[in-house]
Amino acid sequence: MNIDLTFVGQIIVFVAMVLLLKRLLYAPINDAMEARTKKIEDGLAAASAGEEARLRAEEEAEKRIAEAKHQAQEIVAAAERRAAELQEESTLRARKDAAAIVDAGKAELEAEKNRARQELRAEVAAISMAAAEKILGVELDASRHSALIDEAISKELA
Repeated sequence: MNIDLTFVGQIIVFVAMVLLLKRLLYAPINDAMEARTKKIEDGLAAASAGEEARLRAEEEAEKRIAEAKHQAQEIVAAAERRAAELQEESTLRARKDAAAIVDAGKAELEAEKNRARQELRAEVAAISMAAAEKILGVELDASRHSALIDEAISKELA
């Protein structure tokens, strides 16, 4: 084995070049690649965080929409209940008013009937008195008696 001086020089130059390239070329390229890798990882992490934030925002929006729908349904149900209550109150009030009107009409009718009865009694009494006067003043003939009563009644009614 014969090692030549040139070979040793080539090994020294090779090792020097490797060290020089490592220091001047590989280290900056490696640093740049690590920085780019870190930047890509940070971008992916930010994208992942953004996606999670978007999902949370969508879920929150869906919850708010569901709550709003629920509140709207409650408001509509309350309005329907109130409308039913108002309708029931109106119906009851109308029935009470109608009953009061009917009762007032019945009372007025009863009063009118009583007045008519009183007037009829007064007229019958007057007719009876007139008939009795004519009967007592004339002979007590049955046919004459009937004719006088009919005549007195027709005079009083006319």
